[in-house]
Amino acid sequence: MGQPLVLSYAWQPPALVATAVAALCVAGVARSDAPGRAAVVAVVVALWALVVALIWTRSRAYLRVDGSRLTVRRVRRMHTVDASQLVRVRQFLTRRGPSYRLVVRDADGREHSFVAPVALLRTGHSTLFGWILARAPQAELDRGSARTLDQLKVRGLVG
Repeated sequence: MGQPLVLSYAWQPPALVATAVAALCVAGVARSDAPGRAAVVAVVVALWALVVALIWTRSRAYLRVDGSRLTVRRVRRMHTVDASQLVRVRQFLTRRGPSYRLVVRDADGREHSFVAPVALLRTGHSTLFGWILARAPQAELDRGSARTLDQLKVRGLVG
């Protein structure tokens, strides 16, 4: 059984900094006698919750290769894709680099798509494309995915 990939960044420092800044802002506003300070505290807490939620969703990225099966998670649910079901790979850009939408066809003939958040994972691109080359060569790659694969081959990261 393959091991899941490791996140490409440490999520703890941003969460700690966001919490410390929010605590300082709340403490400063709470000590003042300004009218409407409760509303300001509520806004600061809401912004802190939004930032921590964004950090949490990024930390949920998951990818694991186990033979012909690829398991991915972007935020909530795990999705397992069998190599024989993979039809297309579509690249989309994120702030941290390209990630991929995997289009699979189930036994009923319906197509579903799942996100492989490889931009958030160490060795994510090479692991995904190595799996595609070895187990799912029938998958159609869009132009961006094919370009990424070519770059990985030139760098010697995939065979």
